Amino acid sequence: MKKRPSASAIFFQLVFYGTVAWCLGLALFFIRLPASIDSSPYKADAIVVLTGSSGRLEVGLSLLKSGAAKRLLVSGVHPDVVKNELSQLTGAAPSLFKCCVDLDYAARNTFENATETANWVKTHNVDTLILVTADYHIQRSSVLFNRAMPNINIMPYPVSGPVGFGTLAREYSKYLVILLQEAFARHQ
Repeated sequence: MKKRPSASAIFFQLVFYGTVAWCLGLALFFIRLPASIDSSPYKADAIVVLTGSSGRLEVGLSLLKSGAAKRLLVSGVHPDVVKNELSQLTGAAPSLFKCCVDLDYAARNTFENATETANWVKTHNVDTLILVTADYHIQRSSVLFNRAMPNINIMPYPVSGPVGFGTLAREYSKYLVILLQEAFARHQ
């Protein structure tokens, strides 16, 4: 007669298989990181740029200048930052910031970025939105933005850049949590 595995043996097997599954998922997440894209097919009512890694704001401003949209929201701006500083930092004309750029100081995380953007979208009668964020952040951001604005056509625009393993692992783990939340929400 076979001896049943102990509770601790079962626990360690679950941890082992869970770790293997997480590592394989992380590898797939990394492989599926979107590449930089050509902005020419992008046309929307507005653009939202999520603050964070470098290059995002410059890409958003480039899209705005090229006519991809008429208005831009920068979400998650530090309370001490003003438009003039962003204009100087990016080299964009102050007139562009004055006419067409809004700053969101309230959002402190991606969930709040989506919530604050949803409020801004309603105020500005936006039906189509270009979402600019880092390539490693675009998958989770897209899920949260689509949840916050189910009737808005959201077009992800990933910005590539260097990313460390720790950042990638954290983002993948957060993405898994969001996917689990979505799965549970659909089954309720």
